[in-house]
Amino acid sequence: MHELEKSGRPGLKTFFFNRIGVPSEQERIERWGSGGGWQRAMTIEWARRMSGEIASSDILLDGQTRPSFIAEACELNAIKRYRIILIDCSEDVRRERLVRRGQPELANEQMMEWGRWLLRETTKVGWDIIHNDDLSIAETTGTLEAIVKGSTPKDR
Repeated sequence: MHELEKSGRPGLKTFFFNRIGVPSEQERIERWGSGGGWQRAMTIEWARRMSGEIASSDILLDGQTRPSFIAEACELNAIKRYRIILIDCSEDVRRERLVRRGQPELANEQMMEWGRWLLRETTKVGWDIIHNDDLSIAETTGTLEAIVKGSTPKDR
C-alpha cells in the first residue's frame, strides 16, 4: 500500500485503517464493548469517510477487519461496489516479518489465529487473496495494482 501511495498513480487514493489510532484493549472494551466492537465501528467510520471519494477515484483501505464488517459498512454508507483483497502469508513468514519490523509481541498465537480466520473468511466469500510468502514488496505491489487496475469491483 505504501508503494502504491508513493507511486502517485492518478485516480488512486489510499487510506490506512490504523492511522486513526488504535486505543488500548481496555479502552476498546470500555467504549465499544470489545475489540471487535471497536473494529466494527471504525470500519463503518472509514466507509463513511471514503464514500464521497468513490465516484472519482479508486480507493484502497489498508487494514485488517472482518469481511462482514466491510459488507455492513458499505451497506450503511450506500457503497454498492467494492472488493476485498487479502494479502496473506504463512505463519512462519508472519512471525518473521513481525519480529523484523520490531513487533515481536504480536508474533503470538492470537495473531496467528486471526490470520487463519481472515484467510478462511476471505476464501469463504470468494474475494481475492495474494499469497506473498515468496514475493518481494515490489511484486506484491504489482499484483495488488494489477487487481485494482484490471478488475471491476464486485457488486455485493
